[in-house]
Amino acid sequence: MSPHQRALAIPRLLHLGVGCLRDVAELLAAHDFDMGRVLVGSGPGPSRLLAEGVVSGLRAQGVDVLHRPGLCGRLDQGAALAAEVIQECVTTAVGVGGGRVIDPVKLAAARTGIDFVSVPTTISNDGISSPVASLVGKDGVRGSHAARMPCGIVVDIEAVGSAPAPTIRAGVADLASNLTACLDWRLADQLGHDRFDAYSAMIAEAAARPVLDLSDLSATAEHEILARGLLLSGLAMAAAGTSRPCSGAEHLVSHALDAKLGPRAALHGEQVALGCLVSATAHGSSLLSDLRRLFGRVGLPLAPEDLGITRQELVDAVASGPSLRPDRWTILSERSHGPADTADLVAEAFSSPRVAELAS
Repeated sequence: MSPHQRALAIPRLLHLGVGCLRDVAELLAAHDFDMGRVLVGSGPGPSRLLAEGVVSGLRAQGVDVLHRPGLCGRLDQGAALAAEVIQECVTTAVGVGGGRVIDPVKLAAARTGIDFVSVPTTISNDGISSPVASLVGKDGVRGSHAARMPCGIVVDIEAVGSAPAPTIRAGVADLASNLTACLDWRLADQLGHDRFDAYSAMIAEAAARPVLDLSDLSATAEHEILARGLLLSGLAMAAAGTSRPCSGAEHLVSHALDAKLGPRAALHGEQVALGCLVSATAHGSSLLSDLRRLFGRVGLPLAPEDLGITRQELVDAVASGPSLRPDRWTILSERSHGPADTADLVAEAFSSPRVAELAS
């Protein structure tokens, strides 16, 4: 295959429905998953009950199931699951929960070569479909690990819609961030720091554009728009062979906040919302006003203080973000001109939205 040809593995099972958790066993069988022995991972929280429903449905179909609850997004859990897959001859792995459940199972399946099925119970980020696992190492630092896009994705719109409202809002910001990430990617290409891929960027941006019009996050229709967009984001990353279409300066800001704040860190998507406003400001993009209006409508932060983060803490995160991934050139790499410049950028990003829009 020439370097200009694209090989893209897409999920052979992709199902969105209402009340479909009970149908997981039938869906797996209908799409030729090896049901010899199925490992189901779940978390310690409310999603465990939903996972137990999936386990019961599989066992009712005569499937040999290993249920592993208590997953919480640690790298050592992914390693332990990989060992168990090998030792117990597991043929298919299923993660039922949020990203902290899905990612350890996703990594274990990727490292052992078995099929992985993502069954999210929240839609707070694009990890439900991405080829990347974000896990906390023994040093307490969250890192990204190469995995594979799920072979199957089952989204119960009713289940994800019943998740806490902050997780749904976080998903909106994580999806909207595709737009600032692609601004970074295009500029990196123009300046010779990276190679832009128009195909995967088109998927990422098409996935994100509809969220700019969301207004009622209690509506089932909007939950479906969000879920579909996050699924397409995973496809964009798989097509690109990198997280570039969905991760730019805004994600570096969030990762820097994680490192700085520790247990005080907010939800990933909430912090990404702050990073989006910084990035759009640095780019001088008209997207800034669109994001401010969206975030204001749905209750996402318009200033760091909305998340209990001080202005100086955010300035520090914006300044240190580029050093977390020096290989990933973003607008913050271009704008790294010292503390005063960074403080000015943050001040501009979080000036009164009303004043900023009237002045534009």
